[in-house]
Amino acid sequence: MNKIAITDYNQFNSVITSFENSLNHIKEIFANEKQNIENINATDIWTGKTQEVIYTKYKLLSTNFEPIEGAFQIYIDFLKKVLQDYQNIENYLNQNIEENITNIDINS
Repeated sequence: MNKIAITDYNQFNSVITSFENSLNHIKEIFANEKQNIENINATDIWTGKTQEVIYTKYKLLSTNFEPIEGAFQIYIDFLKKVLQDYQNIENYLNQNIEENITNIDINS
């Protein structure tokens, strides 16, 4: 099992940004595919049984686009939450260290 260790807030945040950019690219591809299939659907150039079968198959396959985008967004949201929790715990620990440093210092 692979483990992910957060060692650098900015680096982890850049990974999240990369995922967000990938999701935007995927959404763009899906939108372009939808437009392309509509542009060639039942035109003077392309009509008939083959066109109908391909269009029907595309419509069936395109029902997967939204769940793919949704799952990707859930993963991004999860990573953002993990990073926020990491930052919160780090801030909490740092605050406790600063508050208790005088209690630990035997020279004070």
